[in-house]
This record gives sequence, C-alpha cells and structure tokens, in this order.
Amino acid sequence: MTEGPLHGIRVLDLTIAMAGPLCTQRMGEMGAEIIKIEAPGGGDFSRHAPMAGVTKFGDATCFTTLNQNKKSLVLDLKSDEGRKILYQMAEDADVLVQNFRPRVARKLGIDFETLHAINRRLVVGAISGYGDEGPMKDRPGQDLLLQCFTGLTMNGGSTEGLPQASPLYMVDVTASHMMCEGVLAALIARGRTGEGQEVKVTMMGAIMEMQCQEIATWLAGDEKPQRGTSPQVSIYQEPPYGIYACKGGYFAIAQADLDVLADALNVPKLAELKAARPQGADGASVALWRDEVYATVGERLRDDAPEAWDDLLAPLGVWCMIVQDYEAFLNHEQTQTRLTRLTHPVGGDYTAVAPGISFSDQPNPQLTPAPLYGSDSRAVLAGLGLSPAEIDRLVAAGIVIGRDAA
Repeated sequence: MTEGPLHGIRVLDLTIAMAGPLCTQRMGEMGAEIIKIEAPGGGDFSRHAPMAGVTKFGDATCFTTLNQNKKSLVLDLKSDEGRKILYQMAEDADVLVQNFRPRVARKLGIDFETLHAINRRLVVGAISGYGDEGPMKDRPGQDLLLQCFTGLTMNGGSTEGLPQASPLYMVDVTASHMMCEGVLAALIARGRTGEGQEVKVTMMGAIMEMQCQEIATWLAGDEKPQRGTSPQVSIYQEPPYGIYACKGGYFAIAQADLDVLADALNVPKLAELKAARPQGADGASVALWRDEVYATVGERLRDDAPEAWDDLLAPLGVWCMIVQDYEAFLNHEQTQTRLTRLTHPVGGDYTAVAPGISFSDQPNPQLTPAPLYGSDSRAVLAGLGLSPAEIDRLVAAGIVIGRDAA
C-alpha cells in the first residue's frame, strides 16, 4: 500500500452539502490531507439532515458518506481572529475549495483575489449554483431546482404526468467530479508555472454538460421531441428505450432494433411500426408513433417474468436488464468488490461504497470515517504552532470549537 497519488497535498475544505464535500473526499481518498473547516453552531448542515431518518452515527449518513478521510476544525470565519487563522493555514496549503454563493465568499474573505495575495501557489476551487453574474446568481443551487431550471425534468414522463426528476443528486455528483478534475489539472499547471489559479464550476454548467447531446439535438433539429401519453424515460431516445411492467417485476430495454424484437417477441406489428415512423413530421406525430411502440412492447412484456425476458433477449444482443432494488443489487456477486468496511467512533462497523477510482500503486487505499464535529480542532491548531494556552483562549472565546466543547 502506498500513501496515494495526492500524498503531500493539503486541502482546506470549506464546503457544505454534497457537491463540495464529495469533491474533497475524493481527493482525500487519493491521499491528500483534507482539513474540513466548519462553522460554530453545528457546522456543515448535512450533519443534521438525516436521510430516511437514519441517525446511527450521531451525524446523518448524508454527512458521514461524504466526509471520509478528513479532519474537522471548527473555526469562526466571521471573526477577524478566525480569518487570521485561516489565512495562516492558506500560506502552506495547496488547495482550498468552497461552495458558498459568490457574495458570501467575498463577505467571508475567501475569494480568489484575497487568497492569491496570501499564497500565489494556492489553487482555489469555487462551486456555485449559477455563477458570479446574471439574474440567478443569488438563487439556491439545489439539485432538484437545477434539474427543473435547465429543462431536464421535461425530457421524460408523459403529457398527463408530472415532470420527471431524478431521485438522485446527480447535479451535485457531476459538479463534484468536474471540480476534482479542475483542481487536479490546476495542480499539474502549477507544476509548470509555479502559480495557482482559480477553478470555477457551476451546477448549472454541470447539468448542461450532462445534457450536451440533448441540448445539441434540440438546437440542431427542426423536429422538437414532445412527451407522449405513455410514460417514457427520455423523449430523446427512440423506443423501446424504457422500463416495462412484467409478471412480478420490471424489465428495462435500452437500445433494441424493432425488427429483432418483432421476431424474438413474436409481435410482427413492431416491424410494421419501425417502417411507419414519421419522417420530417411535427413532434406531435412522432409522439403518437412512440406511444404506439411503447404500448405494443409493454402489452407483450406483461405476459412473463423479467427473468424470462432477460434469458430470451440478452443472448440476442438486446441491451436489457432486470430492474433491481437495493436489496438485490447490494447482494449481487458483481457488487461486492465495490463495497468496503469502516469503523465509526459512534456508529461502529458499517459498510460503505468503495472509492470509484483505483490505482495500481494503491489497490487498497486507507479509508477513515467522517470526523466528529471539531474532533481535530486542537490538533490542527497545534500543528500551526499555537500553544495549548492560545488554543484554550480561542475555545473560550468561541472562535474555535474542539470536540470536548462541542
């Protein structure tokens, strides 16, 4: 086991919620030292936002699963003395990542201009909802709201149903990946120039990149796709792309030639429908055709179990899959190598998702659980050279919160 490709890189993590913390956790999994700087009064609000009511770890799983391999320093950045400590830390840091709204970052004094003057080698990452300018700049950058704003939720479902949102925080996850990529690229550039730079990622930009194919198609095409009466996963994918009800479960088909399905399912009508697709027609006519294809496939698949359809269609090269819940997926043989065990000081042993990136020099990275609130405040400040008496004074003044005072 090595110490990871980012060993020796120190990251100051001023992020909250998901997009920022997941980005810095990924760098911690690669070996970087991550110091999460939290505010007095409870810190990252995701500590107190339990998902499905699960509070096994003292903090919500929303926090514990996004803040592994980090240290927690509770520091009041609204105070002059708190900012002074941050700036002292920034002098020796390699990266600082924050995901406050632009005006909040400037108010706290963690904007790029201020930090670059302190340490010209520092790479500063800033994640925001909509960017620094424009009428949306102060609106909350929340995943569901971004999905709705950028048109994504209108790309699935049906005319008679609600717009279709992803149940996952896909915008946050994509923004976290983009910021991690940007920071790593900036570190490589610093190796050539000796200078740090600012890396900006907007959640709006992240979800637009996810929709690059759909947006380009909409801009280039005269025929604008429309939702039909049958529920659809995506109006930009040709049928039978979607999920179908079967006996005792559900079955998904991605790409499939309708001629192949016509023969395999013994439904000649599907071949007729393939030949009858409207060409150059208005979106409404295409929507009606799509509805008929989905209804025809759906009526046939209701006749048997999803396992039977998988056995029939997968060997024919049809891209298909049985729809599983978490119980089936997490117990599947294929999944086991992507899970790992950790020990939390409150929750005890638990299973978590293993890092998604693997390195030949570090096949088994050392993982640590998310830190308790302020658990590393005293150790981090001692590492800066502050004496025990100075740390006690900061704690007494409420500028710093240590675990013993949390």
